[in-house]
Amino acid sequence: MNVLITGANRGIGLELARLCASLGYRVFAGSRSVDRANELKALSEQYLNLIKIIPMEVSDETSLDTCLEMVLRETESLDLLINNAGINDGEETVRTFDAQKAVHVMMTNAISPIMVVQKFLGLLKAGTNPKVIMISSESGSISGMEKFRGYTYFGSKAALNMFTRCLAWDPEAAGIISVTLHPGWVRTDMGGPTAHLSVTESATGILNLATRLAQADNGKFFTWEGKEFPW
Repeated sequence: MNVLITGANRGIGLELARLCASLGYRVFAGSRSVDRANELKALSEQYLNLIKIIPMEVSDETSLDTCLEMVLRETESLDLLINNAGINDGEETVRTFDAQKAVHVMMTNAISPIMVVQKFLGLLKAGTNPKVIMISSESGSISGMEKFRGYTYFGSKAALNMFTRCLAWDPEAAGIISVTLHPGWVRTDMGGPTAHLSVTESATGILNLATRLAQADNGKFFTWEGKEFPW
């Protein structure tokens, strides 16, 4: 299986790369800052023939074009794309709402994942039972927003959820199973040290779901445990 993972230099993305390589999958590990991705470099040395580090700025078309060229040198198909890269610049009220920051977060969390799919669409369509998993959040559940928690991060994840639904029904993406996924509250730099799940628990659940996704699941919102989550 050929797998592309964005944001693979740390947290859930790094653990997904490790688990995929341990299963014998060929992993293309996207990282924005390769120079600082020491753990990913060590992992690629451990799995020399399985992990290829790809310098990737998901919001930059030129970077994505270069990434595509690098992947094309190695394979003619992708079976799984995990759009994991994302940011959270903190909460804000309507008084402290920063439009420029909001645009940046929306670009990274919602628009860039579709840009990545767009660039790698041909490789995905050539894959075996190809799948796209968008790493979203329970924060993107509109019905789950029952108290004030902020604007930008939550709005970006809600937008990602809608974009994934659009992708699922896009005739250009026919044959690709596209889902959005809440990875749980995970002990990462973003989730913090008191979160419920380890990165291994979350990443294992994500891969377990990936292996059993069927066409009937196209366009759905899941948890890391494989349960459907409310929009």
